[in-house]
Amino acid sequence: MPKFIYSFVLLILYLCLQAFVSSDAQLTEFRSIDCGATSSYEDAELGFKWETDDNYTKTGITRKMEGQDLPKQLYSYRFFTSRRNKHCYVLPVTTDTTYLLRVRLFPGSGGSSSIDLPVDFNATFNNNLFFSYSAVTDTDRVDVTYESLFHSFEREEIYLCLLPGSKGTPFINSVELRGLPDTSYIVTRNPGEFPQFMVLGDRLNMGPKPGGNSFFRYPDDDFDRFWQPAVPPRFPSFATIDESSFIENLTFFTYTPASGAGDGYNWPPNRTVIDAWVGPQLAFTIPRSRVDTDKLYASFYIAEIRPEVNITAWGVYEDFTYAVDDTSYSYSIGDRRAYTLPLNEVVLKDPKIIHVNVSHVSSSSVDGVILNGFEYYYLYDFNISATYSIDEKALDGLQESFGLQDWQGDPCFPVAWDWLTCDTEASRIQKLKLSHMNLSGPIPENISNLVELTEIYLDNNSLEGSIPESLASLPKLQILALDNNKLTGEIPPGLQNRRGFTFTGNPGLSGAGSGATAQAPGSQPPKSAAVRTIRRTDILLLGMVLWASLFLQVSI
Repeated sequence: MPKFIYSFVLLILYLCLQAFVSSDAQLTEFRSIDCGATSSYEDAELGFKWETDDNYTKTGITRKMEGQDLPKQLYSYRFFTSRRNKHCYVLPVTTDTTYLLRVRLFPGSGGSSSIDLPVDFNATFNNNLFFSYSAVTDTDRVDVTYESLFHSFEREEIYLCLLPGSKGTPFINSVELRGLPDTSYIVTRNPGEFPQFMVLGDRLNMGPKPGGNSFFRYPDDDFDRFWQPAVPPRFPSFATIDESSFIENLTFFTYTPASGAGDGYNWPPNRTVIDAWVGPQLAFTIPRSRVDTDKLYASFYIAEIRPEVNITAWGVYEDFTYAVDDTSYSYSIGDRRAYTLPLNEVVLKDPKIIHVNVSHVSSSSVDGVILNGFEYYYLYDFNISATYSIDEKALDGLQESFGLQDWQGDPCFPVAWDWLTCDTEASRIQKLKLSHMNLSGPIPENISNLVELTEIYLDNNSLEGSIPESLASLPKLQILALDNNKLTGEIPPGLQNRRGFTFTGNPGLSGAGSGATAQAPGSQPPKSAAVRTIRRTDILLLGMVLWASLFLQVSI
C-alpha cells in the first residue's frame, strides 16, 4: 500500500474515533421547551436552544411576565383555564434510554401578569404522579424545580399532564428532557414486572465555600443535572477542602468508560469532585419532602483528592462504610478515581427524617473520611397501565373525524378524558359522552371497533349522513343517543326497536323508532304508566274530598 494511502486511512480512522468519543461526551438527547414562548432562541449563557411548546400541547393560554428579573425561560408560561380533567404535553423519547425529566414553575411575583393565588394541581407522566404543587400566599411566589428519572423501555413518547386541583389554574414555565448514559441510574432499567422510576429529593455538592453562588448545571455537568451547595445553615459545618490544582494530576473518568466504570456509574462532574467534606465521620440528616413512598435510591460520590493521603501504592486501600438509615455498604478505594457508590433500594424507617452517614470501616484510621457529592431520589414502582391499543387506535380515527385532536395523553390514564368512561381494570373504553360538542360530519365507522362500549351519546350535535350499520355489531351496547342531529336515511334494522336507542329530532331519518318520543340524555326520564295512574287517582281523590267539604259546608 502506498505510504500516502496508508496515512490517509489512519487519518480517517482517527477522525472516526474522535467523532465517536466526542459524540459519547454529548447528551444523547437535549430537549429544552420554553412553555409560552412565542419563538425559539439560543440561550447565550447555557449555549443551547430553547424551543416553544406549540408542537407539544394543543390547549392552554400563553402569557409573558412583566417586570421580572428571571432566567428567560421563566419569563413566559402557559396556563390552563379550561376545566378539563387533564391538560397534556406529548414528549418524544428514544426507546431503551434513561431520561431526566425536569419541570420548572414560577407563578410570578405578583401583578396582572402573574398567576392568581391560591392555586393547586398535580402533574403526572404517563400514569404516575410526578409532583403536587400548591401556592397559597405571596411567600409561595418562588421558582420551584421538579425532577424525575425514568427509563423509556419500548416507549416512543411520554405524556406529561397537569391535573387541576380544587383552586386556581394549572400552569407551567419550562420542560426539559436530558438523555443520560446507559450505565447510569441502573435501578430505573429493570424491565421486570414492576419497573421503577425516581423523583429527585436532592443533588448535593459537598465542600463548596460558603457564600457566593455555588449552584451549577450545564456546562459544568454535561448532562445538565442541577447541583445545589451543601452549606450551613441547612447542613453541618464540616471541614472542607478544595483541591482544584491537585485535581489535574488525578485520573478521572471522562466519557470513555475505563475499568470499573460499568453499570451503576453515574458520571459525577469534575466540579463535584474537586471539593469535599472531610472529617473523622460525616453524619447528617435531611427532612423528607415526600411521604408517599418509603423507598429511596441514594448515590455517594467519593474521590480521594487529599494529597497527603497515600492510596497510590499497590495494596493500599481506604475502606468506607456509607449508610442511609439502616441500609449500609462497605467499599474499598484503591486509587484516585471518582467513585459512584450507590444504595439501590433503601427502606426508610423515619417518617420525617433521612439519616446519612459516612465512616471508616476501621476506627483506627487516621485519615478520616471524605464525601464529594451525594444525591437521593424517592423510588416508585412504574405504573405501566395504558389504554388498550385497539381502543386507542379507534379513538385516533374518531378524533380526526370530529376534530378532537386537542385531547392529548392516554385516553384513560391516569384520569380519563372528560368525554370518556373507562374500565380501568381492563383498560377498555365503556362510554362515549359527546353530547352538545358541536360535532359535524358523518358518524365514523371505526366507533364499532370499540367493542366494549355500553353507551354512546352523540345527541344534540350537527351530525350528517346515514347511521353506520356496524353500530349494531357492538355486543354490549345498551344506550345509543343520536337525537337532534341532521342524520338521514333509514335506521339500520339491527338498531330499530331497541330500548335505550333514541333517534328523535332527525327529520331525514326513517324506520321504526325515528319518530319515537325518546329520552334525550340529561332530560328527565319518562314517567311509568303506574306513576301516571297513581297521579290521576290522587287528583280524583282530591276532587272528591273538596266536593264533599263544600257540600257539608252548604248543608250546615
